[in-house]
Amino acid sequence: MKRNFKSLILLLAATTMCGVAGAQNATKMEENKMQRVADTVKNGYQKIEDGVVKGYKAIENGAVEGFTRISDAFVKKFLMRDGETLEEAKARIAREEEELHRQNQERVAASRQHTEETSQTAKKQ
Repeated sequence: MKRNFKSLILLLAATTMCGVAGAQNATKMEENKMQRVADTVKNGYQKIEDGVVKGYKAIENGAVEGFTRISDAFVKKFLMRDGETLEEAKARIAREEEELHRQNQERVAASRQHTEETSQTAKKQ
């Protein structure tokens, strides 16, 4: 009888262990399945992102090229001087703009200085 009881306990323990192992295998299989789903979704989103970025870059490049063409045509038509190349005209225009900007900054500084002097003179009186 002791032997049968011992065998029964061993049988129950083995059955329980197999059940636990089976549950762990099922859990691992479920985790693997979820990981594959997550990877598939991630890859899908990556493809969408790549497509959006590619489309944006194409639009950006088209806009920049279009603006450059229009700018070059305007400079050629209205701002180029005789014997000047397009690059020379653009460089000259850039220099002229810098000079105008510098002169404007000098005027603003002079105006501020004049305002401060006038303010100080008014305070003294």
